[in-house]
This record gives sequence, structure tokens and C-alpha cells, in this order.
Amino acid sequence: MLRTLLLSLTILHASSSFLFAQQLQCEIRVNYESIPSTHKDLLVNFESDIRDYVNNYNWGNDNLDEPIRCTMDIFMQNVVGENRYSAQVFVGSSRPIYNGNQTSAVLRLKDDTWEFTYVKARPINHNPYTFNDLASFLDFYAYLIIGYDYDTYDNLNGTPHFQKAADIASLGRSAGAKGWQPVTSGFSRLQLIEEILNARFAPVRSASYIYHFTGLDSLATAPDQAYRNILEAIRMIGDVKRTADARNQIIRVFFDTKYKELAELFVGYPDPKVFFDLATIDPTHQTTYEEYRKKQK
Repeated sequence: MLRTLLLSLTILHASSSFLFAQQLQCEIRVNYESIPSTHKDLLVNFESDIRDYVNNYNWGNDNLDEPIRCTMDIFMQNVVGENRYSAQVFVGSSRPIYNGNQTSAVLRLKDDTWEFTYVKARPINHNPYTFNDLASFLDFYAYLIIGYDYDTYDNLNGTPHFQKAADIASLGRSAGAKGWQPVTSGFSRLQLIEEILNARFAPVRSASYIYHFTGLDSLATAPDQAYRNILEAIRMIGDVKRTADARNQIIRVFFDTKYKELAELFVGYPDPKVFFDLATIDPTHQTTYEEYRKKQK
């Protein structure tokens, strides 16, 4: 697999014979401030249980030279039943930029509608055929993170993992679980994964590959061509957006993840029109693009 080959060729390790068994190295942070003190003892192991499950489960057959870096910031919102909770979750992932010492955010999103049952001392078990409001949520985002990462190294290479995420979303919808149903506004897991696997939005995923692999990864060695590729990726996404429903998720997630990086990339670029183009495609972050455009002067 291309990602595995690139990592093995470009990242030095203290021991070249050691390979990570894990696919994810995820930092889990849980905020309990909104939970009544009478319930906090029941959650004393929650953070470590989530961390162990996400980081220790084998999510695929690839032996990556370096696991995918990710974060889950979980803000517990309320106790909604016996051993049952609601939470808001911020999910993020990043990957290294080759020939450089930086990383690039690959995924950033906020999920406001997680409700789950957690029982202290009960293990979290992976079962791809049965919906569980705790394990299935973690499984969905694990596969989403891996799929997004793989797409940045090879065109549409994340599809098998996205399909697994889609299968989980389908189970959640069939179970009638909250957060897994179609919505008319706001973020939707179901809509995002359906768009990811929809051929209509395939150019957005291809643009991610062009942006990362032929753009960011080449900035240090072939900057002129790298910038042309990054601009081509932005153009591709803009073409899709012109005919997409205004409520689309996939393009919004891309720009919510990338807007700051894009603005910083083009400071000093000879054609400041790029900032106007970005604001046209991504008006949500127009203020940031304008702020960085002024740095050109």
C-alpha cells in the first residue's frame, strides 16, 4: 500500500525492525464538568476505556510504519438515563507533510448528538454486525479517520474503510438510534458518509489526494508545481460545489479542516486573487481569508 511504502521510506525509527501493530494513535480527552458529581464515580474509567479500545483494536490489515495521529475531545453533556449519557465530540486527525517537519490537519469536525450507554467495568466489544451506541460510534469514527488519511496518499484509497463506516451508519439508522437518522440541518454522520461514497462527490476526494500528495508533500522540492496542484484541487472542489446542495457535508468538512492552512499557504503568493477565490468557494471563512490577504501588503 502506498501510504505504508511512503512512511517506511521517509520516517526514521530507532529500530528499523519494529513495526506498529496499531492503526490509530488517538489522544482521548474527556471533560466531565457538566456531569453531576454523584455520577462521576461511574465514569472514572471511561476515558481510559475509550483510549484502550480505539488504540488497541486492529482496524485493518495494514502494518503502518507509523499510526495515524488523531484526537477525540469528548464533552459530557448530561445524564439521560441509568448509565446513559449524552456528549459532544470533536474529532480530529493529521498526517505528516513529507520533506518537512510539519503536519497537516486531515479531518476536523464536531458531532453534537452522541447518546450512549456506558457501564463501569463492562468491556467495550467490537461487533461489526450488531449496533451498539457506544462501540459503533467509536468504530464509525475510527474508520472515517483511516479512510480520510488513506485518501490523502492514493486516489480514493480510503473507500474500503468508508464502506465499513457506512455499514455502521446503516445499522444505526435501522436501530432508530439518535444521531444516526437523516437531519434537515446541522452535522449528520449519515449524510457525510453517503456523500463520501457518492460518485458525484468523488472529485472532492480526488482533490484531497492532489492537495496533500502532489501539493503539500512536494512544496519543499517542487514548489511551483505544488502550488499549481493545490490550486487545481481547490478548483475541483469549487466545480462540485456549484452544483451541490447547499447543505452538503463533505465540502464543508474539507474547508472547516483546511481554511486556516489554506490562508497561511498563500501568504506571499504572487497572485492575491487566490484569497478572493477561496472566499467565493468557502464564504464561511471569508473573514480569515481577508485577514491573510491583507498580510500580502
